[in-house]
Amino acid sequence: MKRTQTTPAYPWWAGNARLIDQSNTFIVAHVAHGALIMLWVGLFTLFELLKYNPAMPLYAQGLILLPHLAALGLGVGQGGQIVHTFPYVAVAGFHLVAAGVLAWGAWFHWSKLPPSLEMVAPPAGKFHFRWDDPAQLGLILGHHLLVLGLGALLLVAKAMVFGGLYDATLGQVRVVRQPHLDILALWEYRTHLFAVNNLEDLVGGHIIVAVLLVVGGTWHILVPPFGWVKNWFLFSADGILSYSLFGIALAGFAASYYCGFNTLAYPVEFYGPPLALQSQLTPYYYDPTGASVYSARVWLANAHFYLAFFFLQGGLWHFQRAMGLDVTQMLRSWRAEAQAVYQPQRVCVAQPLEDVVYEPQWVPSPVLTLPAATALYEPVRGAPVPSLQQINGVERTLYQAVYHRQQVIFYEPAVAPVQPPERCAENFYAPVAAKPVGQRSPIPQTWYGVGK
Repeated sequence: MKRTQTTPAYPWWAGNARLIDQSNTFIVAHVAHGALIMLWVGLFTLFELLKYNPAMPLYAQGLILLPHLAALGLGVGQGGQIVHTFPYVAVAGFHLVAAGVLAWGAWFHWSKLPPSLEMVAPPAGKFHFRWDDPAQLGLILGHHLLVLGLGALLLVAKAMVFGGLYDATLGQVRVVRQPHLDILALWEYRTHLFAVNNLEDLVGGHIIVAVLLVVGGTWHILVPPFGWVKNWFLFSADGILSYSLFGIALAGFAASYYCGFNTLAYPVEFYGPPLALQSQLTPYYYDPTGASVYSARVWLANAHFYLAFFFLQGGLWHFQRAMGLDVTQMLRSWRAEAQAVYQPQRVCVAQPLEDVVYEPQWVPSPVLTLPAATALYEPVRGAPVPSLQQINGVERTLYQAVYHRQQVIFYEPAVAPVQPPERCAENFYAPVAAKPVGQRSPIPQTWYGVGK
């Protein structure tokens, strides 16, 4: 049986709410968002290249994209010095071209396909989904996991094949030849996950994560969710969005911690010295060296932390909506109750209308009037009231009925008897002629009635 999805009411500023039941327009919004991200990366990389000053430390110039590219070993020489800027221009150009491709894809989906992919033939129609369809949502989740696994493998390929990564412990770019794939050795990082201090462990961890993502994505594509998954997880627009926001918040907190304290993935040459965490009214990262200029590590770690915090709040907000608890409606109800309690009490008094002519109301007289206080019964009006002393000497008789014998004569019409048809000589039947039937004599009957 096909289940229908009821779209809840959303305020006007929740623009993406109108895409809940439009799978193709939903894809258009996501692809266009990806195009904007690519466009920002390409333009901002060129903007940072214009601001870059080789005479100053990279972390002291308020840059965030160039330090990431330098940590990947692009254009970096001995000691973390940027010796070539052409790789940065190439990366910016690649992102700009990718932005154009994604923008064209968004335009194609918007102009060539209907808002919903439900009636579209495969392969595009394969990605139509409903929020209450766990199997289809699992299929889409599997493709997302495959893309994330591909991203992890790209970092592994850059470290092992395409030029290597910058090793902060050696101060130079090197290729990782033998990444550590010992799961038990990597399991030791479970209590100090952010204390990775060599590229072999870093690259080996990305290989294991990529394998898990690819295997998990393939599993979700081929195997629909189990029954306990359907019972424990929320399959709705707010529920899926809350899980996504929780995942982004977790990644944001991890990135802020890594950026604040780890000097292998975030080298000192590009991001500045490691930070300390201050927890007073609100937690924040600060530079313990007391530098007058905020390093890229300071505001990058803090930005990740607070963005992750607000993503967490958004996840909680949508999760409570998916659970059926609408805080906005609760606040509105409380506000209405408070106004009802404290508002002045008003008494409505009926006022006569001057334009209306009032007439006395006609009250019909009752059929039976109330007896006197000393009487128990009242005789019926219109009938002679017998005296209580003349009825057989009984004083407690309530009423008397006088019967008169009379005859009432009723006349009834006679019923004609049914005669069988007579047979003719030709074996045909003809109706018998009607014979006169006398009427009955009046039947006297005796009836008894109450005399007048």
